[in-house]
Amino acid sequence: MNQNGPIRSCFWGFIIICMLALVSCQDKGNSITTSPTSYEPKTSVAVQATENPTGMIVEHGSVHIDKLEKRRIFVYLPPGYETDNERYPVVYMNDGRNIFQTNTSSFQKEWKVEKIIDQLVAEGRMKKVIVIGVDSSEGSERGEEYVPFLDESIPSDGKSAEEFTRYFIDTVIPYVDGTYRTNPDRDNRMIMGSSFGGVQALWMGYHHPETFSSIGAVSTSTWVAKGRLFEELAKEKEKPNVKIWLDMGYAEGMLIEPLVDILKSKGFVYGQDLFFQMDILGNHDENSWSRRVHSPLLMFAGKAPEQAVELAVDDSLMIFEPDSSYIRLNPVTSMDNGMDYSVSDGADYKVLNPEVGRVDESGKVKFLKPESLDVEVTYQGITVEHKVDYDRLVRILKNKLESLVTEEKDSKIKVLLKPTAENLKATTKEITDIAISLESTGLYTIEEVREDYILLSLNTK
Repeated sequence: MNQNGPIRSCFWGFIIICMLALVSCQDKGNSITTSPTSYEPKTSVAVQATENPTGMIVEHGSVHIDKLEKRRIFVYLPPGYETDNERYPVVYMNDGRNIFQTNTSSFQKEWKVEKIIDQLVAEGRMKKVIVIGVDSSEGSERGEEYVPFLDESIPSDGKSAEEFTRYFIDTVIPYVDGTYRTNPDRDNRMIMGSSFGGVQALWMGYHHPETFSSIGAVSTSTWVAKGRLFEELAKEKEKPNVKIWLDMGYAEGMLIEPLVDILKSKGFVYGQDLFFQMDILGNHDENSWSRRVHSPLLMFAGKAPEQAVELAVDDSLMIFEPDSSYIRLNPVTSMDNGMDYSVSDGADYKVLNPEVGRVDESGKVKFLKPESLDVEVTYQGITVEHKVDYDRLVRILKNKLESLVTEEKDSKIKVLLKPTAENLKATTKEITDIAISLESTGLYTIEEVREDYILLSLNTK
C-alpha cells in the first residue's frame, strides 16, 4: 500500500487536475543547477564517538523502543543523557518506525534523524534534544488517525483524528514527561510529520499552541478531502504562536505554495516564524525527507537564521489549476545557521535579455520569444546567474502532454477534451481553463478552442 494513498493535487475544495503529472517532470537528459538541500551526516552510529576527516569528534545518542499500551514509541536520547542531570527539549515525530535506523521501516528507508542530530550538535548548530517517534497504526487506521477530514478514498471519517490528537496530548506527552528528563513546557516541545503525518502534525500543532511551539509539516498530503486543509486554515481568525516549516518535493505533484500564502495572510512572517522549501529533486520518500530534515530541526533547536551564505537557483513548470499553473524560479538560500529554504518572493530578479522574457517579483517567468532567458538572482547580497532553458521546458511540456488524449502534427497539438476529461475524472471546462492560463508562460499559443478540443501551437524558433 502506498504510504500516502493516491497522490492527487487538490485546492480550495475542488479537484485539482493533475493535467501534467509532475512525477519525473525533469528532463533527465539535461543538467540543472540544484538546490543545497542535502545534509549528509559524516559519521557512523556503530560506535559511540567517531572522529571524522576534519578532526571533529561526533558523539552519538542512543535509540530504543518503548511500549505504551499497544503502541510502540521510538526514543532517541542525546549523547550524555545517561551521565548528566540535564533536561531536554522534545521533538515528537509521527510514523516513528521510519525515522531512525532501527530496521523497522515500512519501506526499507529511514530519515536517519539520530545521525543528523548527532552531527548538528557536534557542529554546535543545535541544542541536544530528545526525539520521540510515535508509531502509527497499520493500514487504513493510519489514515483515520492522521487525517482530520472525511475522505472515503483514504478512508478517514474526520473524527478519529481528533481522538488520536487527544491520545497524543493526554497520554503520549505525559508518559514521555514522566519517564524522561524533558523540559515539560510548550516552548520546548515540537511536532513533525510527513505525508498524512504532516497533515496531522500541522493540524494538531496549529490548534494546540499551548502544547507545541513549532511544527514541521513535510511533504504534507494537501490533496486529502479535495484540498480541505487549505479551506479550513484560510478560515482561521487567530494566528497561533508557533513556528511552521513546510516543504515539498517537486516530483510529488502536490500543491503547497498556496499554503505559504495563506499563512502569511494570517500574520506569519517568512524567514522568522514561517519557512518553506521546494526541493527540485524531492520525491515522496524517507530518502528525500532525510536530505532536508536538518532545516526544520534547526528551526526547532538551533540559532535563528540571519545571513545568507549561499544561493542556488533552479526552475520548475508547475501545472495544477488556473491560478497555480506557471513557470517559476526557485532560489534556495543556505543560511548562516545551516537552514536551507526557498526565497522566491524575497529575491530580486534582473533579466539580462529582456527581449526574450520577463520575471515578476515572485519569480514567475513569461517567455516573449522561444529562447533561453538569462536572469540574475540576488538575495541578501549574493547574486547568481541562472539560465531558464526554453527548449528543456518545451520538452517537459510535451512529455506531460502525453498524459492527455491528443493528436499531434508538427508543432501543433490538438487536445481532445472529452476523452481527456474522462481519463482524468475532470470536466472539460477545468482542462480548458488550465490550458488557457498556461498560455501566459509563452511556451505555446492557443489557436482554437472548441467544445470538443483545444488546438495548441508550440512556440518554436
